[in-house]
Amino acid sequence: MLTAIHPKLPMRNKAATKDYYLNKLGFTEIADYGDYLMVKK
Repeated sequence: MLTAIHPKLPMRNKAATKDYYLNKLGFTEIADYGDYLMVKK
């Protein structure tokens, strides 16, 4: 049984993507590793 997933989604503009996920979709940032973000809901 799955208890968690960690998809890696492509992004063109990291700042815009981060803003959208955190401020529009209500995710919480876990980490920022330069080339990718980790968020949770």
